[in-house]
Amino acid sequence: MGVNMVEKAYIKNKKIIAVVLINVIFILAGALFFFFDHGLFMGETEQRVKVGACYADMSNSYFKILNDEISSAVEEQGDILIARDSLANQEKQNEQIHLMLEEGVKALIISPVDWVLIKPALVEAKKAGTPVIIVDSPVYDDELVDSTITTDNYDVGVQLANYLMSQRRAAKILLIGQAHSKSSKERVNGFKDTLSQNHLYQIVQEESVDGSVETAMSQMENAIAQGVTFDCVFTVNDNCARGAIAACEKAGRADQIDFLSTDGSPVGKKFIKDQKMMATAAQFPTEMGRKAVETMYHAIQHEDFEKKILVPVKLITQYTINSYDMDKWQ
Repeated sequence: MGVNMVEKAYIKNKKIIAVVLINVIFILAGALFFFFDHGLFMGETEQRVKVGACYADMSNSYFKILNDEISSAVEEQGDILIARDSLANQEKQNEQIHLMLEEGVKALIISPVDWVLIKPALVEAKKAGTPVIIVDSPVYDDELVDSTITTDNYDVGVQLANYLMSQRRAAKILLIGQAHSKSSKERVNGFKDTLSQNHLYQIVQEESVDGSVETAMSQMENAIAQGVTFDCVFTVNDNCARGAIAACEKAGRADQIDFLSTDGSPVGKKFIKDQKMMATAAQFPTEMGRKAVETMYHAIQHEDFEKKILVPVKLITQYTINSYDMDKWQ
């Protein structure tokens, strides 16, 4: 009788031990899975590269698409992207870059707000030995950066001017640009240079804005109120075109004016489809973002890369609009 009780107790203890061991195994397995899944095993987090991206103004959907591509490409490598919106404020952008350098980013991808006033941030990055890839718009002190990747902005102006001359025998043009943006200056220069040999195409007034819908609309309303005579508007991006068209519609003059722009955004393509805009030069933010990340990794790894990359544009007009996806950027 006593032996049976001892045996029963022994068997019961074995069962308890077995249950405990099974639970311990499950807990250990779960912990290992967690560490592997979160990159915490064998110091994996320390091996992930942290990089920074700073965009001029993400209220412009162009920069959102650019960031999506950069973010996706960095994450595919298992690395970490810190992204910031500078809200069209260069002082703010310089501070954002300073803070990212303090966080120890291994490289920076920057779309500058002001091509001159960004210099202090570039000097700081240079002193830190942090590679800088400039996208969308060049900087004045390009010796401080490792690579510049932009749209072929001069050709934007050339293509739009040539198309205007192919469609109209003459034009009085109001031009809307961005004084602090090098890409804007290049588009304007390409446009002016191409028209300069033909006196039938006259630029009657130039306005400078910050690239937003609101400021472009305000400047256009002022020009209309001042009695400026024009029958064509050249803008440096589709946001400015939105503002200009809205102002002309408000004044009841939109159907008397041809609009030329740059971006090829969904909004710009809709304007062309609705015959509110003559042409927009399509940019390719997805391709630019991909090239920026490729160049950045080459710089981090001290490999060869191109100092300057120009991404070609394509003109979207009423004759080619049906070849494009109306809801997406290129």
